[in-house]
Amino acid sequence: MPDERFLPLFRQHADSLIRAWADAVYADSRTDLPVLLSYRELVEHLPELFDELAGVLDEAAAYELIVEATRRLRFHAQVRFQQGCLIDEVARELFLLRDALGDFLWREGLDAAGGDIRELRDALRRANVFVDELISQTILVYASSLRPSVSTRRSAWPPPRRRLTDFPERGEHEGDERKR
Repeated sequence: MPDERFLPLFRQHADSLIRAWADAVYADSRTDLPVLLSYRELVEHLPELFDELAGVLDEAAAYELIVEATRRLRFHAQVRFQQGCLIDEVARELFLLRDALGDFLWREGLDAAGGDIRELRDALRRANVFVDELISQTILVYASSLRPSVSTRRSAWPPPRRRLTDFPERGEHEGDERKR
């Protein structure tokens, strides 16, 4: 079991981190999230998100584990889609979350990193990858939700070999060259 250093940190500072992020969302003129959503709807997913991120940071997780953690949070994008939020608004929300997390980790994370600046740098990198993957999950959810239902065809790979007779224009040119 990895040493839990970031989980208590996120839980201890959750209210101030949520408040800082929500203030940034409310101050951002590029989204209508404050108009579309109540404060509760805006922030209700954050405690679970912080727990997943803390797990990623405490485990010093590899990329594959970060992707797995963000897949468990795919519901956030699905809820935002159902709430009528545009994809650019959800992406902006996540950009602002990245900024709030970065500020928070620089301010409070050095103790959780054991005073090691390299470990803090790695935690910041993992947090950025985590948010990148949340954005990727959002894109996937919106793309699959907006895509019309279309029957798909089977892949024909490798393609069948073709004969020269399958290309009539090529056969004519090669015939001309042979005559010369």
